[in-house]
Amino acid sequence: MRSAARPALRPATVARRAYATAGDSKPTPETEVEPKKKAMSIIDALPGNSIISKTGYITVGAALATALVSKEIYVVNEETLVLVSFVGLTTALLNAVRGPYTEFVKDQYNKMKVMLENARASHKEIIQSQINETAQLRDTVGITKNLFAMSKEMAEMDAQIFELKQKAALSAEIKGVLDSWVRHESALREREQRQIADQVMERVQAALKDPKTQNQILAQAIADVERVVASKKA
Repeated sequence: MRSAARPALRPATVARRAYATAGDSKPTPETEVEPKKKAMSIIDALPGNSIISKTGYITVGAALATALVSKEIYVVNEETLVLVSFVGLTTALLNAVRGPYTEFVKDQYNKMKVMLENARASHKEIIQSQINETAQLRDTVGITKNLFAMSKEMAEMDAQIFELKQKAALSAEIKGVLDSWVRHESALREREQRQIADQVMERVQAALKDPKTQNQILAQAIADVERVVASKKA
């Protein structure tokens, strides 16, 4: 191992080097970080949901490191410093990237949530419109039955109207035939009466031309006149 090849550093040596490094570097206002914020950033980087669990990780880690160093199970060397620096830098980068990444994730989550809510609302409207259309078609059977009954009644009424029209036409035809027969009989009766009258007139005229009939009529007329005169004298 590389740690075995290099000389080991005691904790006192590491502390002196760190103290010398800290004394040489002077913090500027731009790079100076408040201890409270730095501590909070370190605590936030640890796993866990509460302050107690995160500080528990710190306590356990510090106790474990102290025990390892005090028992000389683990010797602090330059690689340890590099590892600690790398872990610190990685933690700082993670803290710097975590905020924008969290905002990006939240933004994408909100967009997806809005899209899903809009899709859900649209789907709900479509389902509701289909339910309303189905509800409107709920009485289709009853309406169809009523229309069928109405059409049946209309067909029966049309049949009755056609029958009445046929009866009226037949009655008109019969009336026309009867009227023609009445006119024909009237014409025959008038002709027969005219013939009878003509025959009577011819017989009367023929009888008047007979001298015997003329004498009878004259005698009857004289008798009638004498009777009238006698009745006036009386």
